[in-house]
Amino acid sequence: MFGKKNTNQEFELEEKYTKALKKLTVPILTLDPRWHQLFPDHLKTKKLKKLEKDLNKLIKKQGQTNNDIKDYERARKALMENILNNMTDGNEIDSPIRSKKQDKNQKLLEELQDKLKEANRLIDRIPMEIKTANQEVLLESMRICYETLLTNTERIEAEERWIAEAREILKEHILIKQEMEIRNTDTYKFMHDLLGAKVMEIFDKDQKIWKGEIGKEPSSDGKDSGSQERKSKKHGNNRGDWNRPN
Repeated sequence: MFGKKNTNQEFELEEKYTKALKKLTVPILTLDPRWHQLFPDHLKTKKLKKLEKDLNKLIKKQGQTNNDIKDYERARKALMENILNNMTDGNEIDSPIRSKKQDKNQKLLEELQDKLKEANRLIDRIPMEIKTANQEVLLESMRICYETLLTNTERIEAEERWIAEAREILKEHILIKQEMEIRNTDTYKFMHDLLGAKVMEIFDKDQKIWKGEIGKEPSSDGKDSGSQERKSKKHGNNRGDWNRPN
């Protein structure tokens, strides 16, 4: 029933699960909003739709039968009152008419009693039919749930493997990136120390390169060294690049 099983295994499992479910008292699933949330129409199998329809018919039949019993009880009470009101000893002037009414009322009462007995038998039988139908809905719902769980489990495991592999690849790329950043930092620092800031600025204007934080280091007063140099140029106080070799 659940997962990939052969016919004999499916039958044995279904018998096992059905026996287990019979011991449970569960709410009527088709009246439970959570069940409808879990099984919107597009996720219901043809079998589940049929079982749902059969169960709802029984629920509706139970409600109608209860209403019928109430109507029969009211009608019987009215007939009994009518019979009492039309009782005669044969001496009344309208005794023939009363006798006919009594015969008619008696016949109606017998028919009503038969309908009431049948309705009561039905109302005693329907709860077990509803329970059985509800268990069938539950069993099919469980089958669908476990199919979904098994399918999702396979996909979850596949995603976990992919994520683990992606993490390893990401680690490798992070290390490669870090190595290249270190190489760029060392290379640019060497060139900066060798050629000086002015020459490097000329090259930097025409090249888009990664150089990390070189050239962005703050001065002792917390201000950017580049902004300090620009201010020095503005005031004609260019002392040259002390890093440049003679």
